[in-house]
Amino acid sequence: YTFVKLPLHKTLRYYKRKDVRDALLSFAQGREIAVRYDTYFGKRPDTIEYEDDILSFAKQGAQSFHCSEERWTNPRALRTGMKKQEMNSLRTGWDLILDIDCDHYPYSRLAAHHLLKILEEEDVTCATAKFSGNKGFHLAVPYEAFPKRIQGHPTEELFPDAPRRIAAYLTHLLNPRLSKAIISYERGDLRRI
Repeated sequence: YTFVKLPLHKTLRYYKRKDVRDALLSFAQGREIAVRYDTYFGKRPDTIEYEDDILSFAKQGAQSFHCSEERWTNPRALRTGMKKQEMNSLRTGWDLILDIDCDHYPYSRLAAHHLLKILEEEDVTCATAKFSGNKGFHLAVPYEAFPKRIQGHPTEELFPDAPRRIAAYLTHLLNPRLSKAIISYERGDLRRI
């Protein structure tokens, strides 16, 4: 993972943009936020509750903001070592996040493309994909796409087991397609893979 530090004036210029702050603030509600500085992440748990929080972090040298896939009634109540029952009492949901990373960017692109097709075939119509900024993609399915209960259990309490099972199922469907796609991309020359 290569991290390129941007000069403070460039990150401030970006995070001063109203559209950027509005988007971050909207998405951050009910989520834990990991603030990435030069070579480390900030303290846990952190949140963004106001637009000024974003500028304050940026002035301290924040390079990027990473949100949790879990949603919480009160992210500030989180602490290391909490029992599953305590976590479940605070969790209001979770998004399915699939992180596709490969040292060879074209393979990541192929994996993301085919995974989105699989999700479409499974009648998932609200999946999104974004370039991760490195060599891959993040695919997301929002919590609202899932049923309220799965096999009689509240869906919000099925984290992390449900996302792991879903990812394993999708990987099972993806593997043969991706293999064929990579072989085709490399024009049948297996030595290039």
